[in-house]
Amino acid sequence: MKNKTNVFSGVKSKCFAAAAAVRARLDAMKEDINGMGTIEVVLIVAVLVALALLFKTFITRYANTIFESIESKTENALGDW
Repeated sequence: MKNKTNVFSGVKSKCFAAAAAVRARLDAMKEDINGMGTIEVVLIVAVLVALALLFKTFITRYANTIFESIESKTENALGDW
């Protein structure tokens, strides 16, 4: 009976040690996750800037078309007012 108690106490201490290691890793992951938000935002902004530079002429032409349409419709709506 004495041997079983010693075996269980060894297993018990190993379980506590493993649980402490898992908890330490989870705490470390919590800290890492908070920093990832900033990195993700920076990467998304960088991709958007790169896309804007690639399609600069298309975006400019499209925006000018929209503004010309708004201007002509406004002139038609207001008339000689």
